[in-house]
Amino acid sequence: MRFRAVKVFHEDGRRASRMVTQGIDDLDPGEVLIKSKYAAVNFKDARAVCGVGNVVKRFPCIPGVEVSGAVAASTSPAFREGDMVTVQGGQEFGIRHDGAYGEYVRVPAAWVGRIPAGMDAFEAVALGLAAYTSAVAVEELIRLGITPDKGSIVVTGATGGCSSFAIDILAGLGYRVVASTGKPGEADYLKAIGAAQVIGRDAIATGPKPLEEQRWAGAIDAVGGAPLDALLRTMKKRGVVCAFGNAAGETFTTSIYPFILRSVSLVGINGNHPVSARGAAWTRMAPGGDLRPRHTHKIAYEIAFDELQAHCDKLIRSGVRGRAVVRMSG
Repeated sequence: MRFRAVKVFHEDGRRASRMVTQGIDDLDPGEVLIKSKYAAVNFKDARAVCGVGNVVKRFPCIPGVEVSGAVAASTSPAFREGDMVTVQGGQEFGIRHDGAYGEYVRVPAAWVGRIPAGMDAFEAVALGLAAYTSAVAVEELIRLGITPDKGSIVVTGATGGCSSFAIDILAGLGYRVVASTGKPGEADYLKAIGAAQVIGRDAIATGPKPLEEQRWAGAIDAVGGAPLDALLRTMKKRGVVCAFGNAAGETFTTSIYPFILRSVSLVGINGNHPVSARGAAWTRMAPGGDLRPRHTHKIAYEIAFDELQAHCDKLIRSGVRGRAVVRMSG
């Protein structure tokens, strides 16, 4: 059996991806063979496909860290042919082990999760790591006492997949959400998914002082870099910033004053959990759950497999909004 896959190679000192045709025996080993139906595109996936950074650790390798589909064959008693399943996240899939961007995927059974009741193959990856990471961040805000009556929550990188889901989830819980974006033309989209106000990415702080006007009870930061410093300087007393992104930079410079004079908390969020290791946030995103996004089909959209590489290039250049889901098969 021959099938298509996007594969990353390391050649002549650089990383590059190309569409290849290969056989099942060319895949890395595993107990479960999946006929791919949908795969998600995260920022890290786009970096991998475009050869940017150090996402893929082994060459050649099929990138992509989220896929859904039907079991085509299994030597594990846990799964049977026809089972609808998903593989998402972890430290190996799409990084050191062939990942999602193939029409077939083969993985260890321990990495495979069943698609939750009430979700289909599209929604399982449309939500996937993006909505789950945002839901974990929202859980942290709630755990640390940031309730809707405390004030506005600002979300940076607002048109991205994770941030769009964060806006949707927070608004559904009754928070007043302020969306920060460098794309003012997307204001209508952001308001349609729950933002009460849209501001420019340079409008988070009103000045350069170590402490500026107290504006935000909480924040979800998807970009890092200078915007993260601006958030810290403008948080209300005992405000909480949940951070999980680096699109604006992997490092930032700030002062000690938000922490020692306003008791601001900076909380790191890691949502890179396989389905089998996920906690309450994943369950709360299922139908009827209080963290279930209300506008998934406004945020997520399908692209064809043939469009993947061009889409990844556009994503790296901040030319897209929401979350792309690759249609791997009919």
